[in-house]
Amino acid sequence: MASTHLELYRRFTGKLRPRRMAFWPILTSGLRVLTKRKFPLLVLYAIPAIATIVFSFFVYGKFAAEEQLAPSLDGGFGLTRMLAKQAMNMLEVKNQIIEFNIQMRLFALLAAAWFGSGLLCEDRRVGAHQLWFARPLTKLDYFLGKFLTAAFFGACAVLVPGLVICLVASFSSPNWSFLREEGDVVLKTLAYGVIWVTLVASVTLCASSLAPRRGFAMMGTFGFFVALDALAKVLGSVRDEPDLFALSPLMAVRQIGYVLFDKESTWPGITPWLAWTTVGVVTVGSLLVVAWRLRRLEVVR
Repeated sequence: MASTHLELYRRFTGKLRPRRMAFWPILTSGLRVLTKRKFPLLVLYAIPAIATIVFSFFVYGKFAAEEQLAPSLDGGFGLTRMLAKQAMNMLEVKNQIIEFNIQMRLFALLAAAWFGSGLLCEDRRVGAHQLWFARPLTKLDYFLGKFLTAAFFGACAVLVPGLVICLVASFSSPNWSFLREEGDVVLKTLAYGVIWVTLVASVTLCASSLAPRRGFAMMGTFGFFVALDALAKVLGSVRDEPDLFALSPLMAVRQIGYVLFDKESTWPGITPWLAWTTVGVVTVGSLLVVAWRLRRLEVVR
């Protein structure tokens, strides 16, 4: 008569709990696959990397000149001139950081669209999503894994360079003067990067969820931003109405950047609440389309 081996069959005494951060395997596997090819990484991130190095040296040079000037000035007019020079350098560094952050948004768009366009459509084309959903994984976890993958590549182009320059400014400024006087620039750089990366990643996933292949999704992402930008420029120029430029997410985010950094906006001078409305509508609309497409996925359980 067969007997049960108690060392092999023991009563389960633990507790079944859902795994935390279930999206993590999707995120890490996506990053590993997309970073295997080094040439696109080199092409897309070469200019942001070079710009970051150049601006870092510029910031370091501005503050290094202050430290060399300080010992040669003794009170009175010399001290006054040194303080004025420090204030001018601080303002110039701040303005350069602001413009750098705003201009880097274009490279974030390129990176997120290139690496994120195939995240949903390729899974659906080969049926890979069914393998993911065969695990204890919800559609929200699946979405977070894909969204964070696209956001990662966008953040490497706009958020990381801005924070690196802020870090250089903090360490190179005398007595941490940049961090003490303009410390909010670091938080605003972080906020601006998160807003733009969220918008770009949402539109990229929306195009990927609707397109049958990666190439079509990429064209849809670029076409969306380029078409709205061209339409906004035509309508705004013909009717001479600055608020019509808010139809372009690129211009709307540019205006939001000036508002966040408390800098006077230049052309076209969009009303801030219209810029926020454009970004909010595009982001929410894209996420609703993605949610709708994910609900239509056929899952084998």
